[in-house]
Amino acid sequence: MEKRLLNKKVIVTGGSRGIGAGIVKRLFNEGAEIIIADIKEDLAAKLMENLDSEKINFVHTDLSKEEEIINLIDFAKNKWGALDILINNAGIEDGFMLSDQSYEKYRKTMRVNLDAPFLCSKYALPLLEKSQSGRIIMISSIQGVRGYKGNISYNTAKGGLINMTRVLAVELAEKNILVNSVAPGFINTPMSVMKDGNLEWDTDWFKDVYLKYEKLPMGRYGHPDDIAGAVYFFCSEDSKYVTGQTLLVDGGVSVTF
Repeated sequence: MEKRLLNKKVIVTGGSRGIGAGIVKRLFNEGAEIIIADIKEDLAAKLMENLDSEKINFVHTDLSKEEEIINLIDFAKNKWGALDILINNAGIEDGFMLSDQSYEKYRKTMRVNLDAPFLCSKYALPLLEKSQSGRIIMISSIQGVRGYKGNISYNTAKGGLINMTRVLAVELAEKNILVNSVAPGFINTPMSVMKDGNLEWDTDWFKDVYLKYEKLPMGRYGHPDDIAGAVYFFCSEDSKYVTGQTLLVDGGVSVTF
């Protein structure tokens, strides 16, 4: 089977688990060389061991800190000298109502979810310019295109990512760098576990709102490989005339808004 991303150089932020790990697996299977940028070294090590590859590296990166993002890009520069694909995947949730949300917590979420993609894109740009087919892919959320109670900083950041995608697509097209985003719906990852330890899918309110009234037409949670397939499309030559777009991968939730 042809590996269509053979020897492509890729950075995946937050690539040690969940959607990020799904993306790493898919792109690795397509032949890519990958740097996982994350703070969860133990999970990344397990993932790398399972894939049994020397073509995956881990760089401990606290994405809330500019200096660590600079170190990440320097590592890629020293190792590869160029970069083909940057996937801004890392994100954290907060789950706070406005009345309970402190500015400190708000800023923490924004630093990881919105500031980090900006900084990663900025510092990776000279490397991406050396590629013949540079790609930046943002992992946003359906919460970036609708209101969702109790997640003000997360929703705001994800909405900002979608507009950042549009702006960078226009700005970087002349450099042959395509910028797109994927907006997942309800995906079965550690982030779908709520503060009380229950899976969102198993709650009565979820079943009532999304299943009983058919607000989730496909009737199931998504999986990381569902998102990885969409990301792969934007990485591949199949998307060579696509930029500035956000693909909602949500089992149909968005069409029932």
